[in-house]
Amino acid sequence: MAKPVRPMSNIESTPSHSKDPAVQQDSVPPQQPALRRSQYRCASVEIKATRLPFVRFIPGRNHPHYWQPAEPEDYAEACMLGRQYAAHLAQWLKSNELDAGRGLLLRIARDMDHSDHSHRNGLRRGFFNYLETLLCVAGRQLNLYRHVEAMHQLQRSRDLMAWLERKRRR
Repeated sequence: MAKPVRPMSNIESTPSHSKDPAVQQDSVPPQQPALRRSQYRCASVEIKATRLPFVRFIPGRNHPHYWQPAEPEDYAEACMLGRQYAAHLAQWLKSNELDAGRGLLLRIARDMDHSDHSHRNGLRRGFFNYLETLLCVAGRQLNLYRHVEAMHQLQRSRDLMAWLERKRRR
């Protein structure tokens, strides 16, 4: 079932191609100031990701560092904080579904210091263990084989569309 669309103010439902000029003139709303172009732009994934509590811009980098967690006092607190960060990531993905599958988790894992074997290791362990738990829960709710095949089909159609667009330009 389609979601009902609320009418926007100052937008008429009369088609602009109406043949009766009198009807068309009566339905034209007063001229509104043009919206600035920047109001149509969406924030990039990198900028949106900085809303996560462990992603920050740091000096010397022109892009965010995707793993800048708070300093835990001990291993248990580090594990707890890692789980909380994974929950933040899951909520971010729920709120930004169109940005899912664009490499955010890869960038987070890349920026982690995997050689650190101090109590901070609990941050990574808690983070990835909780993500595994979430994957298990999500996996129970859908047929994974059908879903991955649908993702393959989607990628093939995107590849075909890109090929057709390149072919048209030649």
